[in-house]
Amino acid sequence: MTELNDTPNLAATYCPGCDPGRDPLQEILTVRWCDEHQPKFEGLDDDKANVGKGILNSTGEAEAGSNRPWCELVHRAVRAV
Repeated sequence: MTELNDTPNLAATYCPGCDPGRDPLQEILTVRWCDEHQPKFEGLDDDKANVGKGILNSTGEAEAGSNRPWCELVHRAVRAV
């Protein structure tokens, strides 16, 4: 059995804020933001998001009251086949 060698990384790292003239279509580049140009991960609409207030909560678990009719419908359809 032959061992596979790791493929060398041929991409150059760059920060788009520090090097705006570099063209990712002309060379292989990997984006590495510096501390000064790191994009913000907060937006104006973040407070408007209704996380955990809908049919499914934020952990992806179904709430019993809204899940029961769907569960009965699916299992009834499976039993009928």
